Amino acid sequence: MRVKIWALLLLLLIGQVHFISAENVSMTREETFLFLQEALSAQLSLGDKFRSEQEISDVLSPYFTEDYQKLFVAEHIFSEPEGFIMYGTDVFDYFIPMYSYDVNTKIMTDKNKIIVTEYFLPQLEGPVVWEKPHYESITIIKTKAGWKISDYLVSEDKPSIK
Repeated sequence: MRVKIWALLLLLLIGQVHFISAENVSMTREETFLFLQEALSAQLSLGDKFRSEQEISDVLSPYFTEDYQKLFVAEHIFSEPEGFIMYGTDVFDYFIPMYSYDVNTKIMTDKNKIIVTEYFLPQLEGPVVWEKPHYESITIIKTKAGWKISDYLVSEDKPSIK
Protein backbone atom coordinates (compact mmCIF):
# COMPACT_ATOMS: atom_id res chain seq x y z
CA MET A 1 0.00 0.00 0.00
CA ARG A 2 2.85 2.37 0.88
CA VAL A 3 4.48 1.74 -2.49
CA LYS A 4 1.25 2.64 -4.28
CA ILE A 5 0.97 5.92 -2.38
CA TRP A 6 4.59 6.83 -3.19
CA ALA A 7 4.05 5.87 -6.82
CA LEU A 8 0.92 8.04 -6.95
CA LEU A 9 2.76 10.98 -5.38
CA LEU A 10 5.62 10.54 -7.82
CA LEU A 11 3.22 10.56 -10.79
CA LEU A 12 1.50 13.69 -9.48
CA LEU A 13 4.87 15.40 -9.04
CA ILE A 14 6.00 14.48 -12.55
CA GLY A 15 2.68 15.70 -13.96
CA GLN A 16 3.04 19.00 -12.08
CA VAL A 17 6.59 19.54 -13.35
CA HIS A 18 5.45 18.81 -16.92
CA PHE A 19 2.56 21.27 -16.50
CA ILE A 20 4.87 24.00 -15.21
CA SER A 21 7.40 23.52 -18.00
CA ALA A 22 4.65 23.45 -20.64
CA GLU A 23 3.49 26.90 -19.47
CA ASN A 24 6.93 28.37 -20.19
CA VAL A 25 7.27 26.97 -23.69
CA SER A 26 7.10 29.43 -26.56
CA MET A 27 4.91 28.82 -29.57
CA THR A 28 6.38 26.71 -32.35
CA ARG A 29 7.20 28.32 -35.68
CA GLU A 30 4.04 26.83 -37.23
CA GLU A 31 1.87 27.95 -34.28
CA THR A 32 3.33 31.45 -34.51
CA PHE A 33 2.60 31.66 -38.24
CA LEU A 34 -0.94 30.37 -37.75
CA PHE A 35 -1.49 32.86 -34.92
CA LEU A 36 -0.38 35.77 -37.13
CA GLN A 37 -2.51 34.60 -40.07
CA GLU A 38 -5.56 34.34 -37.81
CA ALA A 39 -4.81 37.79 -36.37
CA LEU A 40 -4.65 39.26 -39.89
CA SER A 41 -7.94 37.55 -40.77
CA ALA A 42 -9.49 39.10 -37.67
CA GLN A 43 -8.25 42.54 -38.71
CA LEU A 44 -9.53 42.17 -42.26
CA SER A 45 -12.93 40.93 -41.07
CA LEU A 46 -13.59 44.37 -39.61
CA GLY A 47 -14.32 45.60 -43.13
CA ASP A 48 -17.12 43.06 -43.64
CA LYS A 49 -19.90 44.85 -41.77
CA PHE A 50 -20.68 47.59 -39.29
CA ARG A 51 -19.95 46.69 -35.68
CA SER A 52 -20.15 48.13 -32.20
CA GLU A 53 -17.01 49.06 -30.28
CA GLN A 54 -17.49 45.94 -28.14
CA GLU A 55 -17.77 43.72 -31.21
CA ILE A 56 -14.52 45.16 -32.56
CA SER A 57 -12.83 44.47 -29.25
CA ASP A 58 -14.22 40.92 -29.24
CA VAL A 59 -12.73 40.29 -32.70
CA LEU A 60 -9.30 41.73 -31.88
CA SER A 61 -8.77 40.80 -28.22
CA PRO A 62 -7.81 37.14 -28.76
CA TYR A 63 -4.77 38.35 -30.72
CA PHE A 64 -3.83 41.88 -29.66
CA THR A 65 -3.05 43.73 -26.44
CA GLU A 66 -5.43 46.54 -25.50
CA ASP A 67 -2.84 49.19 -26.36
CA TYR A 68 -2.26 47.68 -29.79
CA GLN A 69 -6.01 47.50 -30.41
CA LYS A 70 -6.32 51.22 -29.61
CA LEU A 71 -3.59 52.09 -32.13
CA PHE A 72 -5.13 49.90 -34.83
CA VAL A 73 -8.66 51.22 -34.24
CA ALA A 74 -7.51 54.86 -34.23
CA GLU A 75 -5.74 54.32 -37.56
CA HIS A 76 -8.24 52.14 -39.42
CA ILE A 77 -11.75 52.13 -37.92
CA PHE A 78 -14.29 54.78 -38.86
CA SER A 79 -17.48 55.76 -37.08
CA GLU A 80 -20.60 55.93 -39.24
CA PRO A 81 -24.28 56.23 -38.28
CA GLU A 82 -24.66 52.44 -38.76
CA GLY A 83 -21.69 51.66 -36.47
CA PHE A 84 -17.94 51.23 -36.83
CA ILE A 85 -16.23 49.84 -39.91
CA MET A 86 -12.86 49.55 -41.58
CA TYR A 87 -12.53 50.79 -45.14
CA GLY A 88 -9.93 49.75 -47.71
CA THR A 89 -6.60 51.50 -47.37
CA ASP A 90 -3.13 51.83 -48.84
CA VAL A 91 -1.75 52.46 -45.34
CA PHE A 92 -0.94 49.22 -43.59
CA ASP A 93 0.36 50.50 -40.26
CA TYR A 94 -0.63 48.11 -37.44
CA PHE A 95 -1.75 45.38 -39.83
CA ILE A 96 0.07 42.08 -39.67
CA PRO A 97 2.68 42.41 -42.43
CA MET A 98 2.33 40.40 -45.62
CA TYR A 99 4.95 37.89 -44.56
CA SER A 100 5.97 35.12 -46.93
CA TYR A 101 5.83 32.60 -44.04
CA ASP A 102 8.86 30.77 -45.42
CA VAL A 103 12.61 30.86 -44.74
CA ASN A 104 12.58 34.64 -45.26
CA THR A 105 10.35 35.10 -42.22
CA LYS A 106 12.59 35.06 -39.16
CA ILE A 107 11.57 34.37 -35.57
CA MET A 108 13.48 35.44 -32.46
CA THR A 109 12.32 34.25 -29.06
CA ASP A 110 12.97 34.48 -25.40
CA LYS A 111 10.90 33.27 -22.47
CA ASN A 112 8.03 35.76 -22.78
CA LYS A 113 8.53 37.41 -26.16
CA ILE A 114 8.51 36.45 -29.82
CA ILE A 115 9.62 38.80 -32.59
CA VAL A 116 8.65 37.89 -36.12
CA THR A 117 10.41 39.84 -38.84
CA GLU A 118 11.01 39.84 -42.55
CA TYR A 119 13.22 41.96 -44.79
CA PHE A 120 11.36 43.59 -47.67
CA LEU A 121 13.11 44.86 -50.79
CA PRO A 122 11.89 48.02 -52.53
CA GLN A 123 8.46 47.70 -54.16
CA LEU A 124 8.22 50.20 -57.00
CA GLU A 125 5.10 48.95 -58.77
CA GLY A 126 1.60 48.05 -57.69
CA PRO A 127 -1.01 49.62 -55.47
CA VAL A 128 1.40 49.85 -52.50
CA VAL A 129 4.96 51.06 -53.13
CA TRP A 130 8.00 51.74 -50.99
CA GLU A 131 11.39 52.88 -52.18
CA LYS A 132 13.68 51.73 -49.39
CA PRO A 133 14.36 48.20 -48.23
CA HIS A 134 13.19 47.66 -44.67
CA TYR A 135 12.27 45.19 -41.95
CA GLU A 136 8.71 44.74 -40.76
CA SER A 137 8.40 43.22 -37.33
CA ILE A 138 5.64 42.09 -35.03
CA THR A 139 6.26 41.50 -31.32
CA ILE A 140 4.16 38.91 -29.51
CA ILE A 141 4.30 38.87 -25.71
CA LYS A 142 3.09 36.38 -23.15
CA THR A 143 0.30 37.85 -21.03
CA LYS A 144 -1.94 36.39 -18.34
CA ALA A 145 -4.52 35.83 -21.09
CA GLY A 146 -2.03 34.09 -23.41
CA TRP A 147 0.12 35.25 -26.32
CA LYS A 148 -0.82 38.71 -27.68
CA ILE A 149 0.58 40.98 -30.36
CA SER A 150 1.94 44.08 -28.66
CA ASP A 151 4.06 45.96 -31.17
CA TYR A 152 4.53 46.68 -34.87
CA LEU A 153 7.79 48.10 -36.19
CA VAL A 154 9.07 49.18 -39.58
CA SER A 155 12.80 49.81 -39.55
CA GLU A 156 15.83 49.95 -41.82
CA ASP A 157 17.80 48.32 -39.00
CA LYS A 158 17.63 44.62 -38.30
CA PRO A 159 15.54 44.09 -35.16
CA SER A 160 16.84 42.24 -32.13
CA ILE A 161 15.27 40.79 -29.04
CA LYS A 162 16.01 42.88 -25.95
